Amino acid sequence: MPARQLLLGAMLALLAAAPAAAHDALPLLENDLAAQDAARAARSWQIARAREAGVEPRIRTARIDLNGDGQPDIIATLQTPQKCAAMGLRDCPLIVLKAEGNRFVEIGTFFGDEVQMVDQRHQGWQAFESRFTNSPWRRTTWNGTMYRLVR
Repeated sequence: MPARQLLLGAMLALLAAAPAAAHDALPLLENDLAAQDAARAARSWQIARAREAGVEPRIRTARIDLNGDGQPDIIATLQTPQKCAAMGLRDCPLIVLKAEGNRFVEIGTFFGDEVQMVDQRHQGWQAFESRFTNSPWRRTTWNGTMYRLVR
């Protein structure tokens, strides 16, 4: 095989293996009361623990259709000033809630306070990255049942 074809093949393989492009951070807002209620319902036990400690968690959310079914799903963060120790955690949770009719089901949980979508899908579901501010981004993909960290 000529060297030129080998070089072209190697370049194509590198392009195929290149990481997906990331976008700007997904805005997580505090003004979607219905999305906040869904996050509260999913994490009621953690919120109850925080309230017992005298802390009201701050919930920020974003709605985004992760699986292309036309229903916006929810990505939410729960935060407290004490790094979530009041909720019994070392770090604050970031949760993913899938829309199922008029209710939401938790399909992923991570730690972080920022999310960015990436140009990649797994089994039809949008991949994303999460992190705590100024820490490395960690890729999250759909595994057929739920979202899992892949790096």
